[in-house]
Amino acid sequence: MIRLEIPGMASRLSSNCRRRLRAWAVLALIAFAFAQPVTAASNRLQVGGGTIDVSITGTAPVPEQALVRWIDTAARAVTAYLGRYPVPRVELSVRAGGRDGVGGGVTFGRRPPSIRINVGRGSGEKDLRDDWTLTHEMVHLAFPNLTSDDHWAEEGLATYVEPLARARLGTLSEDKVWSDLMEGVPKGMPQRGDRGLHGTKEWGRTYWGGALFWLLADMRIREQTRNRRGLPDALDGILDAGGDIRVRWDLLRTLAVADKAVGLTVLSDLYREMGRKPGAADLNDLWRRLGIGRARGRVVYDNSAPLAEVRRAIVSAPRH
Repeated sequence: MIRLEIPGMASRLSSNCRRRLRAWAVLALIAFAFAQPVTAASNRLQVGGGTIDVSITGTAPVPEQALVRWIDTAARAVTAYLGRYPVPRVELSVRAGGRDGVGGGVTFGRRPPSIRINVGRGSGEKDLRDDWTLTHEMVHLAFPNLTSDDHWAEEGLATYVEPLARARLGTLSEDKVWSDLMEGVPKGMPQRGDRGLHGTKEWGRTYWGGALFWLLADMRIREQTRNRRGLPDALDGILDAGGDIRVRWDLLRTLAVADKAVGLTVLSDLYREMGRKPGAADLNDLWRRLGIGRARGRVVYDNSAPLAEVRRAIVSAPRH
């Protein structure tokens, strides 16, 4: 109950006036409450050497513990792939209660970096378990904020690494990883008049053309090192050199640092093939060499394929 006291005035007011003042006060407080964002929870998670400061605003459609588990799972997936959480600290803002489902993720390269993501009122715990968006956004933390016109490299990396990170953690199946790649990569192939990935604004080229670049890089690194190194080692070299989202580098510098980490020139060479030229790949041959196909709507594997060991290592190889 709200009690209204006005010193020195009570004796001069009629009972009707006092009732009206109380009613107005109640209405004013209700209006104020609805005008302010409601902070549902604030949590701090420690994962992989990194700190995640979480703020949750709005009315969450699931228990707070479910949101915390979702965030922790995404962070552990990224850590499983990279061997560490990519930044010392990140601020994560969850906006709950909107009309859409889980999505609308955005990552900012501030100090500390921050991630903003929405959880709509129709979202359930299964939606959180199946979500890829938050893992995708956390992968962005592991790559510089590029100064060159190569947004495809940032989005393509997150598109490629996100399912692999979840597979390493055991929350996504190997079949799903390859099924989605086989379905998605063709959307990123160059069309007539394409001048390469550099500067592209086309959605398919940005996300899936970028993912193809990183898949090819991963394959070549593993093939040339006999699976002793892979893309996680290249990304590890970038992080060791201070190249997370808090810094602004151009792509050529970033790729050179990654190449140095694995002792090859794979990434720089691949950029010359695909960055300034269409660089079309023969996808049928690519899947054949990896030993991946489809039969009766399911993914099938050929373990005698030339790069079958590379395929297995891409999904499940432990960090060296």
